[in-house]
Amino acid sequence: MFRLVKCVAAVAFLVTSVGANLALADEQVSEESIVEQLSQMGLVVENMRPAAELPGYFQVFTQQGIFYITKDGTRMITGRVYSTGRTAADLTEENLKGIRLDLIAESKGMMIDFPAPTERYRITVFTDHTCPFCRTFHEQLDEYHARGISVQYLAYPRSGLDHDSAVQLNNIWCARDTRAAITNAKNGRTPVEASCDADMADHLRLGRQMGVTGTPAIILPNGSLIPGYAPPERLIMELRNSRS
Repeated sequence: MFRLVKCVAAVAFLVTSVGANLALADEQVSEESIVEQLSQMGLVVENMRPAAELPGYFQVFTQQGIFYITKDGTRMITGRVYSTGRTAADLTEENLKGIRLDLIAESKGMMIDFPAPTERYRITVFTDHTCPFCRTFHEQLDEYHARGISVQYLAYPRSGLDHDSAVQLNNIWCARDTRAAITNAKNGRTPVEASCDADMADHLRLGRQMGVTGTPAIILPNGSLIPGYAPPERLIMELRNSRS
């Protein structure tokens, strides 16, 4: 409840402070105009869609986070949308679950797949070979597989696109044997230079649209996000609970 109060306070503050900066017409304006207005505020917009959980608003995915802006472009809020009642349901997260699943379905060709011999669950993991917990996760692949958990990787260059690690991630995704390349990289070997049409900017954009902010980030089959490392015992419990 304390987190909800903090979120409401943050939303109220941003509505007050930003309203003066978004001096647009009192009727719906073009999405291009809103993107331009936000860029003038220093926000880099990567996607925008009508907010199912907040009628009359767009949900805006930026490099700086997720925001909501009115369709007339006059008010913007940050934070999550909750339903009211005996239990406060996180409507933002419920909407994001569907968005994540749609994006994953559209991105199958971008993934490095490690299927379990007998698959019961399939998870999507945003990873970076320089991330210590990503290496720990990869070292335990056999344990995840033994529990019927298949793993499909997307990249998330946590140090940014200008860092050497992003170039190395691109080399991994362009390798002839991507499974061997990512395994070797997570064991400390420098990836062999390679080129293809893989683009780490696309991977980073996907992650941001799914609410990913670091690595590893695990997307469950129902679209839920687990931020950070989950050992095999905890992950199988999360997967079982996600079915209920």
